Amino acid sequence: MSSIRKQSIYSSLFIYAGFIIGAINILWLFPDQRYFSTEQFGLTRLLLDVAILFSTACTLGSLNITFKFFPFYQHYLPRAKNDLPAITLVACVVGCLAFILVVPLMEPFLLRKFGGRSPLFVDFFYLVYPFTITMAFFSLMEAYAWSLHRTVLSNFLKEFLSRLITTILIALFIFGVIRSFDVFVNLYALIYGLLALVLFLYFIKKGELPLHFRISSVTRRLWPRMLVFGLSFFLSAMLNILAKTNDTIIIASQSPGGLVDTAVFVIATYLVTLMDVPQRSLISAATAQISVAWKEKDMEKIGRLYRKTALNLLIAAIGILGLLLLNAKSLVEFLGPTYAPVPYLLLVLGFARLIDLGTGLNSQILVLSKYWKVDLLTNLLFVGVSILLNYLLTVRIGVMGPAWGGLIAIILFNALRFTFLWKLFKLQPFTGHNLKALLLGAAVFFPVYLIPGSGNLYMDVIIRSGLFTILFAGGIFYFRISEDMNAALRSIWMRVR
Repeated sequence: MSSIRKQSIYSSLFIYAGFIIGAINILWLFPDQRYFSTEQFGLTRLLLDVAILFSTACTLGSLNITFKFFPFYQHYLPRAKNDLPAITLVACVVGCLAFILVVPLMEPFLLRKFGGRSPLFVDFFYLVYPFTITMAFFSLMEAYAWSLHRTVLSNFLKEFLSRLITTILIALFIFGVIRSFDVFVNLYALIYGLLALVLFLYFIKKGELPLHFRISSVTRRLWPRMLVFGLSFFLSAMLNILAKTNDTIIIASQSPGGLVDTAVFVIATYLVTLMDVPQRSLISAATAQISVAWKEKDMEKIGRLYRKTALNLLIAAIGILGLLLLNAKSLVEFLGPTYAPVPYLLLVLGFARLIDLGTGLNSQILVLSKYWKVDLLTNLLFVGVSILLNYLLTVRIGVMGPAWGGLIAIILFNALRFTFLWKLFKLQPFTGHNLKALLLGAAVFFPVYLIPGSGNLYMDVIIRSGLFTILFAGGIFYFRISEDMNAALRSIWMRVR
């Protein structure tokens, strides 16, 4: 767990630094009507979500093949004869070519759906093509970074540098160097191309990405399993991404406010995404170790990873959600009345993330086991329920619809996965420490929430955030709720000394 903790700490530092920069972009620069209209802000997020969805399709399941089978190639083949990078690269190229051929056939339907409420998206739909292709190749490079334990580098590029480049583009637009929104959004759509190139050149320089096109003995032995696994998880990955992106797509096409409601929803979802930062760093660090543990049939290690990650993710989620809810009203005061639904969105979306994070890395454990089809089936059910609820509720109650739909789907989804892991492997992530963390969070949150306002927006944020952080973090350390967090705090303290 120490190597995971070390990588997670460094990755989290870059991710949180990236989130600070992203917060400047999303909470300050993009919503400022002097620079961007609300529709233009909504467009940037809609383009990103659509590109994420299509880029997942372009990879044709090659990312999961990399996660699952890379340890076998690494064990049985010398690096120079490892043909897995070449195989997955070819798959990604084929997927991108298919995307270029198929999407124009869908374009009239897509433009008809978005034309009424989000006409700006119709004008810039052509940017979906470069955005999608560059993101697909970056995702492939990122998968190799995770398999090679280069998670800090990939997280630096994806979570920090991408947001910093966005800030630079915004600054150039504000100061007139970029003279039109058209030029700005065209450059914005190419950011992932630069990141993919950086990772590719790094691996080539280090000699860690051999492009060996001769079929190896490992491929000849494993290709039937790889094909079934890859095709199945091509569908699973599509369902997973569709579950994460369908809300903004449905809002843009069905909600009365169109891209304006999309911008409001984006503010709330971006803030809630802060809760995902520990999960991102843990997933990137733990995926390779879970894969090796399954290969070695080390159930004790898998159970230990499951419990520790669930506890640490729950603690982080409670802390972040508490800070968000305490300062939600101040945020609306800062952004303006257009963003009045944000506190209610934060409450519902935040509880959904709390449930999801509190159940640990159940998806990674299932997907890398021999029962990976369970992951596929639960994903299928989750996406079906999520899309149906999101669509019906968005039509009825507008921007709050996807929040409630997501909460209901998340509860069902994680209940099923918890049951399967217990029935199949006798694995479950909860101990008494999880309950202690929940009780501590509630005991700290409500007294701080009841503190009367000072009349100064910024002072209220500082007082509430500081007091909650000190009491909650101090309680976690004092009651020794998490062994890993206590060890990390001690390590940081020793370095400071």
